[in-house]
Amino acid sequence: MSHPSAILRLGALLAAALLTTSCAGYRLGPAKPAALAHVNVIAVPNVKNETLQPRIDTLVTNAIISRLSEDGTYRVALEGDADAVLEAKIVRIERRQLRSARFNQLRSRELGLRVIVEYRLVDLDTGRILRAGSERGETSVFIDANYQNAERQAIPEAANRVASRIVTNISEGW
Repeated sequence: MSHPSAILRLGALLAAALLTTSCAGYRLGPAKPAALAHVNVIAVPNVKNETLQPRIDTLVTNAIISRLSEDGTYRVALEGDADAVLEAKIVRIERRQLRSARFNQLRSRELGLRVIVEYRLVDLDTGRILRAGSERGETSVFIDANYQNAERQAIPEAANRVASRIVTNISEGW
């Protein structure tokens, strides 16, 4: 018969080997896309606003800077000290009905709010576009007596969500 401590040692050895081999593909720290390996510092100028919604450009700009700082893959600096610049513009704000009043289909109770932003990351040395795309941030708005106030409170959430998607794309590549 085999000794119980030998079986325990063998089990522990197998568990350690399994854990070591399963983690071989992972690494700690930033996991930048290969095309952005030389980029360490990004400048984020004010986002352009092509919509009629006032001050949303400031919300999106601040959200992007905040997300980049939280992510830690890139440092944020002024254009003179940066390797690349993140240019972005808000192209559309969409509203759609999510829920209607019980006995009146034309009266909305809840709306979906979507902020759509086009962006591109440009290498400051070569002028080459390193990454470009379009992302959206969505949230919902419950309609009450003051719709403008309800929407004004929902827009920062949509701005944070679109910023999070942009930063994920440039720091992780997806």
